[in-house]
Amino acid sequence: MATPTTTQVTRLSAEEIGYLTAGPGRAAETVLARLLDVGAVRVSRDGYVTAVQQNSYQATTSVEARILSYARTPVQFGTIVQSTAHSTEMASLHQHLLGKGMMQRPRRRNPAWVFSLALAALLLLLGMSTPVLLLAVPIALAFGLWQRGRKAVTTAGKEVLRTAIATDRVLAVALYGFCGKISGQAVGDLFELPQSVVKMLPLKTQRKRRSSSDGGGCGSSCSSCGSGCGSSSCSSSSSSCSSSSSSCSSGSSCGSSCGGGGGGD
Repeated sequence: MATPTTTQVTRLSAEEIGYLTAGPGRAAETVLARLLDVGAVRVSRDGYVTAVQQNSYQATTSVEARILSYARTPVQFGTIVQSTAHSTEMASLHQHLLGKGMMQRPRRRNPAWVFSLALAALLLLLGMSTPVLLLAVPIALAFGLWQRGRKAVTTAGKEVLRTAIATDRVLAVALYGFCGKISGQAVGDLFELPQSVVKMLPLKTQRKRRSSSDGGGCGSSCSSCGSGCGSSSCSSSSSSCSSSSSSCSSGSSCGSSCGGGGGGD
């Protein structure tokens, strides 16, 4: 795996892939990784992030601009990730992914959904002798499928994640987080970050993504999510709240759902 950023033909940016993988916290990690990659920010040994004033790097996204704004004065590694995850810029990224059909509003699964499908099957059998009952079958089926819930990441988003590969260290963060590992190597080591700094990120329960040998990691997200995840609970995502996401990796003003969806399949 290359250490400097390399080009990957993909439908989404690294920060968008990070969001789909594990919610707004992971997207914030990914943007911070990209700024580290180009030398726009630096991290001290005691874990403070500072913008490199003499660097001519111009922010290419609103989330990058937000992090550079936060880093005008030294800010702790974990704090800048969480603050960015809760920002209005991150909420805009979530809306962008909704508009691209990569994400959707999740619904929590109701355990009673199987009974609705069983009722539909029963009505179908009874309808053989009493045809009028067949009219209720589509209603029972639709209600059962609605109760089954749905995750935040759409089929299109899952396809992007299925084919995403960590071809550079920024994408390694998007897919595994600073706390994760890829091919036996800690992702944080790719940026020469001490484990004491990486561990400043909040631990989060999430579905681990596997590389050829190992993967996963702590990941990070807003600790509680208000509006974005809808009725799903915040775990973030994978995918994402899940993230995270997927459940809900966002909180307060982040207005976004975690990467992985908070409901059925």
